[in-house]
Amino acid sequence: MAESIVFVDDEISVLKALKRLLIDEPYEILIFNSPLEALKKIEKTPPAVVISDQSMPEMEGTRFLKKVRDISPETVRIILTGYADAEAAIDAINQGSVFRFVSKPWEDDMLKLTIKQAVEHYKLVAENKRLLQLTQEQNQELRSLNHNLETRVEERTRQLGQSTEKLKHTLSKLQNTLEATIHAIAMTVEIRDPYTAGHQRRVSNLAGAIAVEMGLSQDQIEAVRMAGIIHDLGKISVPAEILSRPGRLTAIEFSFIKMHPEVGCDILKDIEFSWPIAQIVLQHHERIDGSGYPQGLSGEETLIEAKIIAVADVVEAMASHRPYRPALGVQKALEEISSQKGMLYDTKAVDACLKLFQEKGFELQ
Repeated sequence: MAESIVFVDDEISVLKALKRLLIDEPYEILIFNSPLEALKKIEKTPPAVVISDQSMPEMEGTRFLKKVRDISPETVRIILTGYADAEAAIDAINQGSVFRFVSKPWEDDMLKLTIKQAVEHYKLVAENKRLLQLTQEQNQELRSLNHNLETRVEERTRQLGQSTEKLKHTLSKLQNTLEATIHAIAMTVEIRDPYTAGHQRRVSNLAGAIAVEMGLSQDQIEAVRMAGIIHDLGKISVPAEILSRPGRLTAIEFSFIKMHPEVGCDILKDIEFSWPIAQIVLQHHERIDGSGYPQGLSGEETLIEAKIIAVADVVEAMASHRPYRPALGVQKALEEISSQKGMLYDTKAVDACLKLFQEKGFELQ
């Protein structure tokens, strides 16, 4: 079935132009010159993409798209706006009600590319949700089996003393399922962004080693390791051309990047992991002094697991090649976290990281 795209504009001529633009594309196109009428349709059948003008007499586009988000969070929302309304569009992007904005008058090729990327984003998120739903169902079955085995253990241990291994096997199976799911999700990001292929794995390895060096509990170490593997999951919402841009990003492009912790959290928040994975992913760009994002948390407001990943993330990123610069090297990375210890980065996490590299021969692999 073709993905549906809804255009909303109070000018019929604009709607016809938009429809003509995609006449050869495999989409189902619906046009509305009333945002209120469009909302009625969207409530019945949520589309893949909604593209709305900003200045409309019935309702501003940013307000309309916020209502669309409330009805169908999965729908990708794009706003068409003139220069005078650009600030409102950027605010809407930062608040999460708009995916992207396109300036009017638009360039046909650029708008077509934006729509194509929006459809790909919709399909990718839908596939991730399907995978996560399947995993939740499998996990629920395993939990039920685990509960039944625990009951049998209590009944039979006194008589036979033989059910312990079965219980261990079930728990191991549950753990393996969760880990396999996390690795599968991580591949989604790395396939889209070849420049950072392996980044999440290396961050996970370093963060796990830091957690061990700090003497955290085994449960916390696992939380750090698992969250590290998918800490950049939210980058599936960032256009691929921005991720691989060789030059400096504009303020608008960087605003897309800054949304990725929240997007990752939104994808993960409904999965019943054994660890606070979603919150760790949400907080991994927070800083001790409150200068981080997306929430501007400071000090003890941030989970220690997120603080550890923050340190590992900076070290790996600086030590590795990026489209916009060559690798700076591990030494420069260690100088960065050392100079900002206690201000941007957690003191204990930094000390543990420095000890790993300087005294224990740790290497990023």
